[in-house]
Amino acid sequence: MSPVAVIYVEFYLSLFTFGLVAWRYAVPAMRARPFSEAVAPILLLHSIRHLGMMYLSPTAVPDPPPPAFTIPTAYGDLLTAVLALVALGALRLDGRVARAAVWIFNVVGFADLGLAAVNAQRFQMASHNIGAAYFLPVIVVPALLVTHALAFWLLVRRAPAAESTAAAGARAAASAAA
Repeated sequence: MSPVAVIYVEFYLSLFTFGLVAWRYAVPAMRARPFSEAVAPILLLHSIRHLGMMYLSPTAVPDPPPPAFTIPTAYGDLLTAVLALVALGALRLDGRVARAAVWIFNVVGFADLGLAAVNAQRFQMASHNIGAAYFLPVIVVPALLVTHALAFWLLVRRAPAAESTAAAGARAAASAAA
């Protein structure tokens, strides 16, 4: 099997496995939780996306890809990590602010992965010796794609009954106080 085929097999098997884990374990657990509790672990996972910066380090990547790949990939991941941390902090604020912050994080992070995928094809990343960064496309990226899908699902789903009741009660209390 060619090295390129091996990377694709590893990527798709990891994507399938993370998808199964999400479907079997994460989705049922998230269904019963309010938005902020359900999305927090996803944001924490994405807060380590600064790992994409390793593409800028010759210590980690012995045969560096072209800067047109490394720079947007590294800084897109760094931006996404920062946005995940900002969204995590926003969860302690008003629900609208938190949802807006999670939307921004999720759209930017998902677009970053899309751009990285396009650039990986464009610059034939599978032909580069990327050293320690090898685990990013075959393990980390599939996990990130699945968790972005989970975050989109959480953003568009209806709130569990307990969250809806609590939110309605808080709005009623605020209206009565005004």
